[in-house]
Amino acid sequence: MHRVAVIVNAYWRGGDECAEMISDCLKRRGVSSPIYRAFEVDVNEDRGRFNPYDFDAAVFYDKDDHLARHLESRGVRLFNTAESIRLADDKMLTHLALESHVRQPHTISSPLYFAGEDDPDFLKFIEEQLGYPVVVKKCYGAFGRQVFLAKNREELKRLRAELIREPHLYQKYINCCSMDIRVITIGGKAVCAMRRRATTPGEFRANAELGGVGEPLKLDPSLVKIAEKASQVLGLEYAGVDLMWDEEGYLVTEVNSNAHFKLIRSVTGVPVEELYADYIVSELEKGDHI
Repeated sequence: MHRVAVIVNAYWRGGDECAEMISDCLKRRGVSSPIYRAFEVDVNEDRGRFNPYDFDAAVFYDKDDHLARHLESRGVRLFNTAESIRLADDKMLTHLALESHVRQPHTISSPLYFAGEDDPDFLKFIEEQLGYPVVVKKCYGAFGRQVFLAKNREELKRLRAELIREPHLYQKYINCCSMDIRVITIGGKAVCAMRRRATTPGEFRANAELGGVGEPLKLDPSLVKIAEKASQVLGLEYAGVDLMWDEEGYLVTEVNSNAHFKLIRSVTGVPVEELYADYIVSELEKGDHI
């Protein structure tokens, strides 16, 4: 019998239906699949609850690529790999990896800051390149909470002062009427899509955690092509690809390596956890025949 650990964030306290649903699906397929929080995982097999040598693989439902690399160094097959998590978790690395493969909004990385005074010429450069409003994003974050909108020089200057010591980027605003698209890919293939819409007055982010609602969206060929290309370039076997659109077509805005699927499952009826479990089992069975 295969053994596949489901590894979640160290501060997880239960109630994450996605991790639990994946674990339950694997169990129904005859796979032992206990859930571990990251701090319970110790790559030294004599400590911690998780012994990497006891498992064939792990569903890495976290973003700690350091821990992921430790596990891979011990021979644990991860869904997703440490490198794909690293590329997806850092929004600027995502942009750079996808730059020559898919359309994205014009993006400018904030220069690395050590000390001293900021250069006002950089703000002028952002204004000239991106105009207003301009999207400001921390390179690391989740659920849309680290994404901001500067409508003028005063707001841009304030956000830059707050974020200057953190990795962040500036991105051209794409006006989609506070909507975006989320596509789930498994094994590099698109399986379902939804359009998300913000419901809070004045909110430009459509994330479900910020009150956004979803509706099912047909997987048209151009949407499938760009979403699949983004997940494949990043090496993600499971991904949530976020997109917007303009007069020329779709643009990738972010890619999530451990996307929650509760909302998209409810609006599309597609059993994401079942498809993911099937994919994991099929990959493990391929390994049995090597």
